[in-house]
Amino acid sequence: MSGIGDWAKKAEDLAREHPDQADQVLDQGERFAGERTGHKYDEQIGKGVDAVQRRYGGGDAGPEADPRGGTEPVDPRGDAGPEASPQGGRNDAGPEGRVQGG
Repeated sequence: MSGIGDWAKKAEDLAREHPDQADQVLDQGERFAGERTGHKYDEQIGKGVDAVQRRYGGGDAGPEADPRGGTEPVDPRGDAGPEASPQGGRNDAGPEGRVQGG
């Protein structure tokens, strides 16, 4: 490897050696990118951060990372559930977020 490949390998090795510091850098970058894009691409940015953290073994791992008890990542915008629905507990949104029926 040469050039960018060597740099990427060194960065990955450092992240594996210092996962807490790497997580902090990624969190700062995620916040910065979200602010700069008006949070329009938060989902994509979050997926990218998750992919990088999986690569070096960082991030929150295990059921304790998810307050719901699972191992799926928690939506950073919050998961208020159906009780927070403007329809008073009903959620008529289809798979694409459009309201179904009438």
